[in-house]
Amino acid sequence: MTAAPSLAPAANAPSLAVLQTRRADTVLRYRNAGVTLQPHDGGEPLRLVRGVDLEVQRSQVVALVGESGSGKTLTALSVLGLLPGNARFSADEALLNGRDLRQLGKADWRRLRGADVGMVFQEPLSSLNPVLTIGDQIEEVLYYKRQLTRRQRRAEAIDLLARMGLPRPAQLLQDYPFQLSGGMRQRVMLAIAMAGEPALLIADEPTTALDNTVQAQVLELMVRTAEQSDVGVLLITHDLSVVAQVADQVHVMRHGEMVESAPVQQLFARPQAAYTRQLLALAPRIPAVVRQPLAEAGLPAPQAAQQAPAILQLDAVSKYYQQPRAWHFKAQKHLALDSVSFSLQRGRTLGLVGESGSGKSSLARIIAGLAQADGGQLRFDGADLSDPAVRAGASIQMVFQDPYASLNPRMRIGQLITEPLAEQPGWTAAQLRAQAAQLLEMVGLPASALDRFAHELSGGQRQRVCIARALSVKPQLLVCDEPVSALDVSVQAEILALLQRLKKDLQLSMVFIAHGLESVYAISDDIVVLEKGRVVEAGPRDQIFGAPRHAYTRSLLDAMLDIDPSRSRFRTRPAAPAGAALARVA
Repeated sequence: MTAAPSLAPAANAPSLAVLQTRRADTVLRYRNAGVTLQPHDGGEPLRLVRGVDLEVQRSQVVALVGESGSGKTLTALSVLGLLPGNARFSADEALLNGRDLRQLGKADWRRLRGADVGMVFQEPLSSLNPVLTIGDQIEEVLYYKRQLTRRQRRAEAIDLLARMGLPRPAQLLQDYPFQLSGGMRQRVMLAIAMAGEPALLIADEPTTALDNTVQAQVLELMVRTAEQSDVGVLLITHDLSVVAQVADQVHVMRHGEMVESAPVQQLFARPQAAYTRQLLALAPRIPAVVRQPLAEAGLPAPQAAQQAPAILQLDAVSKYYQQPRAWHFKAQKHLALDSVSFSLQRGRTLGLVGESGSGKSSLARIIAGLAQADGGQLRFDGADLSDPAVRAGASIQMVFQDPYASLNPRMRIGQLITEPLAEQPGWTAAQLRAQAAQLLEMVGLPASALDRFAHELSGGQRQRVCIARALSVKPQLLVCDEPVSALDVSVQAEILALLQRLKKDLQLSMVFIAHGLESVYAISDDIVVLEKGRVVEAGPRDQIFGAPRHAYTRSLLDAMLDIDPSRSRFRTRPAAPAGAALARVA
């Protein structure tokens, strides 16, 4: 006879009080969540996101990782009720701070946004209102979400900015977004998101466009805010080093589904899904032996490359910008470049590194002829570029950071690529189309893309189109200004490999600018380090990365994020060890 089951709890079973505490600690819970898009033409509905299980606890950082189109941002927007009008959200369970998101009306969503959940978007300049002061934008949340008086709002706004580590917070209330740096704007966005005292903070690619040092500051602030304010954080990113440094739990998404979920230590140590292993393999890295001082690593100091003819030479190049002032003040000059001198040898790639405001982009624009230097001399292939005839004949082309903003949305891809050639006599329409197809093939795109528009391509495809257009006039020097900063890790690897192949096949010389030092290391032969418009260090790549001489260079390298979760610089508590929870693999 089988014994009756005992009604007493097992010795290791959690008590009711513990279970209630766990429920209270759960800020967000999704079970089998999905997003369906109903086409405007009445066609078959599209399942964009399906089967998502997600849970965020208080003081926990949960990362959603995946490439563009994987469904990360749609999942996050569903928490805020900000999905497109023709999109429908469904779930077996969808709870935010104890509220069922499936039952909310428009008024409920308005009360929830900013109060129960705050959001930090990827591009703070486009997210902040350009005609309102910083104080107005913070106090607006404090008024509508917490009903504070004017005096209370001002005091709380100052306190929020101070907690975000911003200098002179009282004076900052009177500033406008355009007067702040990228890192300061992102801190202001975080202050606005925290003004309503939310239980959940959603951060959508919050550090993608920031320099390494500013990125580290923002991430440290985010982790500290989560721990001190008891807020759960849902972090959306494609940067695996950011995930390794700050996340407790990781969910990997692909094509609208979660392919793997695990604690961060377990996922990085023993990834189960093939797609996760692929992402980790593609993440750019600097070999550990290079990051050590060369003497400690037992390596000789690298020797300078055999001198080849210089294709580009800069001698004491300076650049000033006028700073507009009030009518009764005299306009002041800002020194952007201060006597910059270096040379680029033919067939090599020169990496330009430095924080925002160091003069990298100003220098790139001067080299490409999009801005004039106010002093010094530039020589291309031995000729003075200040001579209009020399400048007109110089085969220098530029690839910009944002491919979408660089391409005319009204022109088809074939027209965009051959636009520089169409201005030259002797080209027929058939020849231009054939040349465009050949250039597309060169950058790894099919000829079928000729008749498409820029908005119909992915970010990586658009960047390939920009490279093809730059190559149409057969340049000798390619200036790349942050060409991979906003791209997914796999697309970054593809674009870097493409640039390396083109450099070899076409005998190109390149100036490569990036704030991600891993990509600079992957593609550069030589490095020039800029600080506040001055060259503080220059030399072969491995010398700069392995044995930096200047304190500023060392600070840039120290700000790099390690892709090993066990070496996080931000967590005050250790990440869950590998094997602490079972990984979920789709």
